[in-house]
Amino acid sequence: MNTLNDFWIPKTGEELERLANILTTNAREAHDLIKAHAWFGHHFGNHLGKVQANVSVIQGKPALLSDALVGICYAKGLVRRFQVVSSNDQHCTVEAERVDEPAGTIHSFTFTIEMAQQMNLVKASWHKQRANMLKKRARAWLVREVFSEAVSGLYTIDEMADHSNLSEREVEELTARSFGYDDGLSRSNQPQSAPPVHPTPAPAPISYEPIEIDEPKVAADPLYTFDTTADFWHAVESEDINRHEVDTKLKSLEIDIDSLSTEDREELYYSTIRHNVIRRSSFLPAEWQTVSAERLADLHGGLSHQYPIVKDIPISWLKYRLSAPAFVETISIAIDADADKVKAALQKYDPNDWALYEYVDELTR
Repeated sequence: MNTLNDFWIPKTGEELERLANILTTNAREAHDLIKAHAWFGHHFGNHLGKVQANVSVIQGKPALLSDALVGICYAKGLVRRFQVVSSNDQHCTVEAERVDEPAGTIHSFTFTIEMAQQMNLVKASWHKQRANMLKKRARAWLVREVFSEAVSGLYTIDEMADHSNLSEREVEELTARSFGYDDGLSRSNQPQSAPPVHPTPAPAPISYEPIEIDEPKVAADPLYTFDTTADFWHAVESEDINRHEVDTKLKSLEIDIDSLSTEDREELYYSTIRHNVIRRSSFLPAEWQTVSAERLADLHGGLSHQYPIVKDIPISWLKYRLSAPAFVETISIAIDADADKVKAALQKYDPNDWALYEYVDELTR
């Protein structure tokens, strides 16, 4: 049985091209992602989404996030301990131990701001994140020194950017990427508001034969509240959504979750964070419902893997309903219910009506 995780592991060149086009916005980005997969896919189980999250292509050459270097060493079972023991805006000291050496055999390296200056690495981007830049360089250096058999020939985004003929702005964008942002997106230090909330259109009929359905015995309450940031993260954790993926998506959309209203937090969660294919698609705009029909069709494939009930429902009818809490929670539990009755209910009830959820929940019992 295919899982959603399997969906992002291409089995053929044709699948690789199709998935790359889902995750990117133009042919050049898709080509770069395919190239990155060819270079580094085996380090990430050939999972295309993980490749995109950890790799950037700089002047035709793929480069890794510095954290990915450490992750590769852990994945190969080489690391007993890898730890930053001291860090500030003047230096960073990192220690590592190998599993195949006696316990207590410690390898240590300290990278200082003076060393960075001597190497002509300190550019404008360093002044904003000096401590983090020192940390990334120290980690990358020690990984390469202690675990050379795992990372030989691999370079980080920061290293490639510093030794490429790039503009200051391009270097700054890549530096932002190395901290978890997406490539090529300009950043702001100011908190941004959430994407505008679209009113959910009134349900339009789908070409299904209507059937009679019973009214639920009781109306359900919303499953989650979003009054506080803690409420938002509770919803994320309750659904076992990867926290790193959420953080990356929030950064790519330039959203400060603490600054949002209750309504905007709920809108963000249900329109973007809850849907795996939307959350993991790094280059989708906040208003993803407005992309081309071709891109929507590709997204529909990913949505259908997460919510099988929507496979035969037109994406043009679905797209704005996928931000309605009751609708999203309903399709997420519909896998074991009578499909015809579920589809009839999706048409009958307003997508914001929690009676829809209660009805389908009863069908699954």
